[in-house]
Amino acid sequence: METKDSGIILSIKDVSKSFPGVKALDNVSIEVARGIVHGIVGENGAGKSTLMKILSGVYTKDTGTIVFDGETIEHTTPIESLNRGLSIIYQEFNLVNTMSVGENIFLGRFSEMHGMRGTHAEARKLLDSIGCTIDTRTLVGDLSAAEKQMVEITKALSFQSKLIIMDEPSSSLTSDELKQLFGIIGDLRARGVSIIYISHKLDEIFELCDIVTVMRDGHVIDTKPVGELTRADMITKMVGRSIEHEYPERPRCVGETLLEVRSINTHKLHDVSFELKKGEILGLVGLVGAGRTEIVRAICGADKVKGHQVLINGKPVKIKKPADAKRHGIGLVPEDRKLQGLVLRFSVQSNIVMASLDNLTKFGFVDASKEKGIAERQISNLGVKTPSAQTTVVSLSGGNQQKCVVGRWLEINPQILIMDEPTRGIDVGAKYEIYMLMKQVVENGGSIIMISSELPEVLNMSNRVLTICEGRITGEFNPETVSAQTIMDSAIG
Repeated sequence: METKDSGIILSIKDVSKSFPGVKALDNVSIEVARGIVHGIVGENGAGKSTLMKILSGVYTKDTGTIVFDGETIEHTTPIESLNRGLSIIYQEFNLVNTMSVGENIFLGRFSEMHGMRGTHAEARKLLDSIGCTIDTRTLVGDLSAAEKQMVEITKALSFQSKLIIMDEPSSSLTSDELKQLFGIIGDLRARGVSIIYISHKLDEIFELCDIVTVMRDGHVIDTKPVGELTRADMITKMVGRSIEHEYPERPRCVGETLLEVRSINTHKLHDVSFELKKGEILGLVGLVGAGRTEIVRAICGADKVKGHQVLINGKPVKIKKPADAKRHGIGLVPEDRKLQGLVLRFSVQSNIVMASLDNLTKFGFVDASKEKGIAERQISNLGVKTPSAQTTVVSLSGGNQQKCVVGRWLEINPQILIMDEPTRGIDVGAKYEIYMLMKQVVENGGSIIMISSELPEVLNMSNRVLTICEGRITGEFNPETVSAQTIMDSAIG
């Protein structure tokens, strides 16, 4: 058994966990050293989240041994894990938006801080220790994603954490915010705090981590120093097969102008005009808050627009609400599939057929056999991994949830498919499948507008790129002939 004086802060040996019909973890063994950043990678469904929830006390292991800081842990709760010095920061923040920063950091411990004055004073000290200048009395709901991340880290430090687990911490951060996060992680490592860093973004793993563990289908496949693995090695271990290229060959089927957008003006957008060609993937690049999502929401009638024009095949169309957009052959895969794209407590089938209900309903009744046929067709065509069409969509991995949203629109064969952050939070293998679906859409005569914060994705999948800065289009580029730096310079303005 590891002691408090050993170089190992966490030892996991032969841990297994099963749910009805699924073995989520199968004899998993990992050791995490003190004062390092230990990366964990794997496809959705590999078992990463299950393992972290066991460590934090959300789930109970079936078998195996866990030793944290020299203490064998049999049964624990989230608050006991925090008090031991083991914290987890989830991708979806565990904060109360209607309370202040200081109150969130010491939630449930105000008496220990001797009231609100002590709470804010101690919160200020902790925030200063990581170089964070946020006012402790600011409401968390008014913070950016990066600032909320800082509050979560500070909350973990308030428990004198020896190990902090970060689950997809960069999913909503800009490049500058990511640099700030990396700086804080470096400071924590220098202070002897261990970090478990879970991410689908392999560039971050190679830049930040000392050691990486690869998981697949509930097993640990390998654990090595990052310098001993190539990117191709890591992907092969994650997906169980070789992916020669992370991106398919760029589709080359661009034709005549399909969509013309003229003079979109809103409180956020200023005289936005552009064209989309038939068979084209048009990439939109800009910093978070630049207006990318507002552009596509305006096109789809989700936001109010002043004095603009939309033409499809040269003919003006009126789009005042999303139903009008659908009628004119425009589909939207939104940036946040859980909040905006899916009804999580509904079945896979119900989510897939939502855009087709007009064609399934007669006299107020849905044709159950047609509904089932559509769902099963899209599940088969897209390779959605689900026990059945009646499974609740919340239980699927991120990649399979995304396929359900895409399948909903593919069923009605839209002329224009808008994809906002199409691969956010999904693994390398599932990303490739989404890219192949995009290629299939344009090769079958459709067109795609793609918004992505991952510049390599835009450069490798788009036929043309527009940059957005402060609600204006600032440049148009051929991604095959221009550098990433030139595009980012234009996006920064």
